[in-house]
Amino acid sequence: MFERFINFLKSDDDLDPSFIRLTRNILIIVFLTNLAVLPLVTGIAGEETRNPPAFAALLASLIVEVIALILVLQGNLALAKISVPTALLLAIVTIAINTNGLRDVAFYTVPIVLVLSAVLMGRRSLFIITPLAILAAIVVAVRDLSLAPPITPVGVDDAIIVPLLFLATAGITHILISRLNEAAERARQSEMEQRRENEELLALRASLEDRVHERTLELAKSNQISEKKARQFKAVAQVMNAVSSVQSLDELLPLITRVISQQFDVYHVGIFLLDQSGESAVLRAANSEGGQRMLARKHALPVGQTGIVGFVTATGQPRIALDVGADSVYFDNPDLPETHSEIALPLRYGRQIIGALDAQSTEPNAFLPEDVEVLSTLADQVSVAINNAKTFASAQKALAEAQSAVGQAAQEAWQVLRPSQLGLGFSYSDAGTKPLQYAVDNPQVNEAVEKGKTVLASGPGNWSRLAIPVRLRDRVIGVMQLSSRGETKLTSDDADIAEAVAERLSLAIETATLLQSSQRRADLEKVTANISSKVSASTRFDTILQTAAQELSRALGGSDVIIQIEPAALKMDV
Repeated sequence: MFERFINFLKSDDDLDPSFIRLTRNILIIVFLTNLAVLPLVTGIAGEETRNPPAFAALLASLIVEVIALILVLQGNLALAKISVPTALLLAIVTIAINTNGLRDVAFYTVPIVLVLSAVLMGRRSLFIITPLAILAAIVVAVRDLSLAPPITPVGVDDAIIVPLLFLATAGITHILISRLNEAAERARQSEMEQRRENEELLALRASLEDRVHERTLELAKSNQISEKKARQFKAVAQVMNAVSSVQSLDELLPLITRVISQQFDVYHVGIFLLDQSGESAVLRAANSEGGQRMLARKHALPVGQTGIVGFVTATGQPRIALDVGADSVYFDNPDLPETHSEIALPLRYGRQIIGALDAQSTEPNAFLPEDVEVLSTLADQVSVAINNAKTFASAQKALAEAQSAVGQAAQEAWQVLRPSQLGLGFSYSDAGTKPLQYAVDNPQVNEAVEKGKTVLASGPGNWSRLAIPVRLRDRVIGVMQLSSRGETKLTSDDADIAEAVAERLSLAIETATLLQSSQRRADLEKVTANISSKVSASTRFDTILQTAAQELSRALGGSDVIIQIEPAALKMDV
């Protein structure tokens, strides 16, 4: 219960140093006033001023004030705030009862006590000290009404006590005013601090708004750049998707210029490739009308000398002309008068520069430095596509040459081997397989041989005949004839089957011919090596000649061989 009461008396001001000083100063003034009044009730001013009950009450209150002052100095304000006003009220009541009651000078100090308690306790004094003061007034009034209080004449003590009370009241009032001034000053400083903080907050808010605005603009710009790059990379993918299926360089380059012009919204795109000497960049493809005129006159630029393309092919570095009129490197091309901005990027495969990709726009500042990365990626992909097309063309050329060589070898072998290895052919019927005794001669066979294509003919009833040419490479070397018998009539499906068989037959003949040709060459090499080894085995001139003649005659089936050696000349007179 006591602890709850003490907690009720505590307030946040108890920790405020200024409030602690205020309480200490008030207690000192009350203590000094009480100490000054105490001798006056001892009869020092005359026997009529002696008042033992008042002396006891004042002494008790003085002791309470000393204890309260010690508690305040120790930081315990709760007991001091309640004990001092209570002790003063008890002293006032004691003095009033033993003197003139409600009319006594001491009772007029009750308002000072109420003010003192209000300063120390705040609103809590309304619930503690104010009821005690009212109770004290009732007690003294009851006593005055029930008993006639002794009339004590005004003495010297009263003349002294009243100024002392005035001084105490003035001191406490001064302390209160100082407290109010301090509070007002703190409030003013707090207001100024608050105003300054508000100004700082407003400045910070404005700064944050500016930063947010700037950041928003940066994010918007970054988003625009990201979206632009995304569109550009998508366009790069679409360009490469469009050209990925084209293998011919003559078809690939014009297609690249058209697709880039469409996807990147530029009116002119040109592809320059270096010539064999590497001294000129030759325009190989363009999409614009001016570019077509340049192609017609075989437009070329010297590397490192003329225009942005010459600069790029010489240095291998991309070059942008944001405003062609102000760019010192730009070449004013009369075929492209609408150009206001231009970008050229090197085409390189590995470390070798093979040409340049040139794009021109009718808008100024159409190409920005951040576009170089994306367009360089496009240029690299175009370089790979060009190199692939060149590689494919070289491979196709090598394959054609190899096929031509193989075909020529096969035809030469066929010309050599055919007369001695094959007859006219073979025939299969119900009687079995037998060699042909004469060449097949009919309109279907002749047409198939002449035109090199399958001929399917039909006649009355179920008669039908199918003639399929047999090829060795591109040359027709024979024909395969099928004739219907019985109720079966040949159809186009039968022609497909027969063509497939004829194709396999051609491959088999070619393989066998080349194999026999290789075997024959091997035999010839073997015979030649054998003769050479035997000839080389002797060191005598006559033995060498005899051995060569004998071995050559034996290898050629007993042919007569003459080897004549003359000092001046070699003569082949037989």
